Amino acid sequence: MSSIKLIKTNETAKITLFKPPLNILDIADLEKFSEIFDKIRQDTTIKVATIESDQKVFSAGVNVSDHSKENISCMIKAFHKIFFRMLDLEIPTISLVKSGCLGGGCELALFSDFVLASEGAYFSQPEIKIGCFPPVSLVYFPYIIGHKKALEIVLTGNKVTAREALNYGLVNQVFSEEKFDSEAEKFINSITSNSLSVIKTTLRAYKQLHYSELKEKLKFSEKTYLEELMQLEDTQEGIRSFLEKRPPVWTGR
Repeated sequence: MSSIKLIKTNETAKITLFKPPLNILDIADLEKFSEIFDKIRQDTTIKVATIESDQKVFSAGVNVSDHSKENISCMIKAFHKIFFRMLDLEIPTISLVKSGCLGGGCELALFSDFVLASEGAYFSQPEIKIGCFPPVSLVYFPYIIGHKKALEIVLTGNKVTAREALNYGLVNQVFSEEKFDSEAEKFINSITSNSLSVIKTTLRAYKQLHYSELKEKLKFSEKTYLEELMQLEDTQEGIRSFLEKRPPVWTGR
């Protein structure tokens, strides 16, 4: 059974993560995501795509065990394919975040065109604590929040609350848990009530104007991740320590 569901309701494509308990995604899940975006792109009646979770967190990211030498190249390419697909979409993506977003899950949520969060949601890029960096956020965060705050989040791995994320400009709206569903529906309807052809033309122009270099930067981040970061002794130690559930012992190499 797939861990990602796609349900079309009227003019909305609803993508739901349901891989208990933490929505940790493996390579097959990542490939499934790209396939779903391909399906959405081919449907000429969809005006918006939403991404949400039915687990206790939005997503704890990509399976760390897939950072092995055998799997890392396949994993990172499958992961980044998702974001290339999202950049190619001519309809907006909206992440509906009611809980925690960590690692690759944080990148997935915040890369959406719009992010709606509940007051209990939080965002974290803890990769630095296991000797890695978040390759997508390394590229994308400066577009949204500027260099200093982007580096702070990436190099500290500290948790960002929903309200902090709103102040930084990482999310669009924060709603109470009680009103989240109804308010999110209002937000979605404020987009889907508009002309599909105008939505597509506007979004296509916006991406060409402001994200023209994003794909090349993602490719550079991926290359650095695979050819430099993954060759470091401390990166390998950080991954081993995480899998072995112990503190890492850094050597500086």
